[in-house]
Amino acid sequence: MKSVMWFAAFISAVTLSMVTYAQEEPNPLLGANLYRGYCFVCHGMDGKSKGPVAVKLKIEPSDLASKKYQEKNIYDLAVTIGDYRQIDVTKMPSWGMVLSKKELIDVASHIKNLNKKDLKFRGDTRRGRAIYNSACKSCHGKRGKGKGLLSHLIQITVIDYTNKEDMKGISDEDIIKAIRKGQKTFMPPWEGIFSDSEIIDVAAYIRMLSN
Repeated sequence: MKSVMWFAAFISAVTLSMVTYAQEEPNPLLGANLYRGYCFVCHGMDGKSKGPVAVKLKIEPSDLASKKYQEKNIYDLAVTIGDYRQIDVTKMPSWGMVLSKKELIDVASHIKNLNKKDLKFRGDTRRGRAIYNSACKSCHGKRGKGKGLLSHLIQITVIDYTNKEDMKGISDEDIIKAIRKGQKTFMPPWEGIFSDSEIIDVAAYIRMLSN
């Protein structure tokens, strides 16, 4: 009888957690930054390879890009990440003790995008923003609207990265190529100055500006 009551209480607690989690709106871009800070060291950037900690400790982390996890809805996955008792790997910490419900949902929403090739999820937008602010905003402006001080001084027209309609006509690879190889008269090539991963990071941040 006690075991039945315990099971009923457990199901009620999980259901309540699901309802509470479902009240939060997921943000996969914020989740990507959290994933890089907490998860990639075990699960790898792609969710299916060993990160440096997993290699060092000789553990086999779950494949987050697998069907098992990709078929979970975001809120169920957030509950799983937050509660170690629902994880099938003994080394998995209970992230609910560290991250808020909103942050767990954001991480879960990023995990659900691991198999997508969308540029926004390929690069580190947080690092991309830092690089953009140091190298790009003088022409493209602090918020990517194309109104930087340098573009004003030399009187050139710079694309507005926040314009959704204009950016729809530019592919992810076009953005990467423009950064890497330069464009027209004034856009310098950044290849050789930034690494390939840094170029992807800046491109991912630029793509995010129109979303």
